[in-house]
Amino acid sequence: MDSLYKIGELSKETGATIDTIRFYQDKGLLTPEKRSSSGYRYYNSSAPHILNFIQSAKDLGFTLIEIKELLEIQISKKGKCSLALGKIKEKEANIDKKILELKKIKKALARVSEKCESTSGESQCHFLELLTGESNG
Repeated sequence: MDSLYKIGELSKETGATIDTIRFYQDKGLLTPEKRSSSGYRYYNSSAPHILNFIQSAKDLGFTLIEIKELLEIQISKKGKCSLALGKIKEKEANIDKKILELKKIKKALARVSEKCESTSGESQCHFLELLTGESNG
């Protein structure tokens, strides 16, 4: 039988805090193998791998909902690449969209920055007025 980890041992093994482990459990990403009569959670030997999977997927920008779907592919669908590929392509498209949005924001800020740099440092900032909804003229 696999060795079981108490939540504190799992925390030490992986570096994830106990609160994080409980949070992932509440979100359905990690399930204890069993609970003792006194309420202690015991996790099986795959738990550290699952926590590493979650952290790696988070580092790649996947949401917890997406991570749950990826875990389902990994566990119940035998890790079929064709299923994971759809999720990966979807994430790539979302990132491309965010990059375009960020480039638009950067361009707008550069225009504002140029305007601020070309005016007297002591004049009133029209950008700040715009953000607050005020206009003085």
